[in-house]
Amino acid sequence: MSTLTKQLKKISQLPETTQQISLAALLSSLFAKYDVLLTVVGGAAVQYYSDATYVTKDLDVILMGDTTEIIEETMHSLGFKRTTMYRHFEHPSLPFVVEFPPSPIEVGSRTISKVNILNMDDKSVRVIRVEDMIMDRIIAAVEWKDTPSLEQAKLLWLMNNDIIDVDYLKTFATEEGYSETLQEVMIITPVS
Repeated sequence: MSTLTKQLKKISQLPETTQQISLAALLSSLFAKYDVLLTVVGGAAVQYYSDATYVTKDLDVILMGDTTEIIEETMHSLGFKRTTMYRHFEHPSLPFVVEFPPSPIEVGSRTISKVNILNMDDKSVRVIRVEDMIMDRIIAAVEWKDTPSLEQAKLLWLMNNDIIDVDYLKTFATEEGYSETLQEVMIITPVS
């Protein structure tokens, strides 16, 4: 059994709530060999920042760098198969798909470059900042009338307000035109 196969098997035996971020760390190390940066975004980032209070069935990762041919090669080396959706890959031992949305990382009209680095054992993975995820969910809630996105924004605020850069968040919301919705999110306070 190859090292990659062993690592993937280990990931598949983790609780489902930690499989995505663990796989992202493995993928990050593989793509780094090609000078390609991987960043976790979307529902998997919400899952990470909510300590799996919210659980998703996909892992969205954005790659920065020349990804021509290496996505297919890297995913196939782990036993993933492309689904009928061009950007999606699935593996028989994992209960979620991996999706590669196009780069760059964008929230509203902003291109996001500052991310958090999560260290896991001997690997690390980039994760979009919680402030940017809150804004991503607020924008989805308002523009797409998506109530679950607003609930996710509230959950992220509730579970992370002690570490959030509130000035950054308020400035972002003001510049994008979502101050009122942000205020609605920030009213939520932890239960003591």
